[in-house]
Amino acid sequence: MGKYLAGIDAGTTGARCAIFDVEGNHIASAYREYGAVYPKAGWVEQDSKKIIDVTFETCREAISGSGINASEISSVGFSAQRSVTIAVDEKGKVIRPMISWQDARTAAQVEFMKKHISPEEFYENSGVPMGTTWLITKILWMKENEPELFARTSKFIQHHDLILNAFGASEFYTDISDMAFYGVWDVRKVEWNQKLLKMFGMSPSMFGKPLRSGIKVAEISKSVSEKTGFAAGTPVCSGAGDQNCSVLGMGAIKPRIATVTLGTAGLAILSTDRPLPGFGGMMITNHIMPGMWEAEGLSNAAACSFRWYRDNFACLETEAEKNGGVNAYEKLTELAATAPAGSRGLLFMPYLATACTPHWNPDARAALIGMSLAHGRPEITRSILEGITFEIRDMMEAWFSKGLEVDFLRLGGGATKSQLWCQIQADIYGRPVQLLKVGESTALGAAILGGTGAGVFKDIAEGVSSMVHVSCEVEPDMKNNAVYSEMYQAYSATYRSLAEKTFPRLAAMQR
Repeated sequence: MGKYLAGIDAGTTGARCAIFDVEGNHIASAYREYGAVYPKAGWVEQDSKKIIDVTFETCREAISGSGINASEISSVGFSAQRSVTIAVDEKGKVIRPMISWQDARTAAQVEFMKKHISPEEFYENSGVPMGTTWLITKILWMKENEPELFARTSKFIQHHDLILNAFGASEFYTDISDMAFYGVWDVRKVEWNQKLLKMFGMSPSMFGKPLRSGIKVAEISKSVSEKTGFAAGTPVCSGAGDQNCSVLGMGAIKPRIATVTLGTAGLAILSTDRPLPGFGGMMITNHIMPGMWEAEGLSNAAACSFRWYRDNFACLETEAEKNGGVNAYEKLTELAATAPAGSRGLLFMPYLATACTPHWNPDARAALIGMSLAHGRPEITRSILEGITFEIRDMMEAWFSKGLEVDFLRLGGGATKSQLWCQIQADIYGRPVQLLKVGESTALGAAILGGTGAGVFKDIAEGVSSMVHVSCEVEPDMKNNAVYSEMYQAYSATYRSLAEKTFPRLAAMQR
């Protein structure tokens, strides 16, 4: 049995391969981007071959940089972006570019669905709010707009299925945590929803085969070994969706543990032993742990709002970084720290990519509210961090309104690199937040699943106990929390006011 585990995270914008020892210590990793293309306004597509090639490259780079013998790696586990629509023919060949979860071309298909089932009933049946994100709408769009390609399609699969197959799986397997994103899955009963299948003329044979996470499905072949650097014979194990893997890599495998991950998107996820479709606009997915679910709140533009601010308004910092200076994000957070909590009443509405949970408003747009001559770059910079965090608190309020409780709140994503942002989160949420020893929680979760499938761990819980460790806890400043609670009320009132008339007008002018 080897000493190490590999976790591959094929995310929205790039792929990462990370190698850990069985105690959860990070040994090496490599990351490369593959990006997306935007053929028309609202369309987001990706090249499946490029994604696979880039993923293989990160494996070779990580293994090479680790200084270990590939034969010492016990298994390979996977994490992948969720709700990506991939059409394959009967030979398993991808026949058109992948349609991203961010793609919003299917508004007409959503309206078509409303003629057959109300949004409320669809939500109750599927666990996901009716919208353009899910595969069912992309399938209906293909049927109407690309009939020849639709006729050639044997299966509609997701990203996890494609990557697992590229590493040797003989079938296209969809992990259980990803099944909800087809839009025809019964998240309560953990089986296909026959009512929705019949309603939209679909059948289980059109999709990937459901499979639990952490199951060995193949071994690295000689040809895949040459492409990746993994030793031939290394077990290949089923993984999970990226956010579900992140929850696992943060140790949230029991009820009442919540996680907040601020990456390209923002996720606030509560692990629960109750299936909860029908509240707060949350996505309800099946947890990696059998008999559990995740109540997920989504922000489309979380940390990428801060990146947008850096790229467009932080010329001084970015130029300094290019010339060998300190990382621009570090300089911006230093600047933000000079402003007081609440940014002197300056409020950022973080809807650069519309509003998701709990509002699901495609017309929502970002705004800076309350600006005056008293505000400068410190306040504006801090307000960006605070506004993103207020959107996450909006999601948490949906949990609490239903009587759900949180025992532990753990943070992940790029925002954990900023001590200030971690403190802002603790202050806005009004509760302690825990940081973890390994920040790459998604890849860590994938590695745990690989170790479970290969028999390194007797079960997932043992893998979490061995590999997930809390590094520190950040206590909230309750004086700041009082300021933020008042600001949050202003945030909520501002959203309601803008949503009534202003957002729709602005959105119409941009179409």
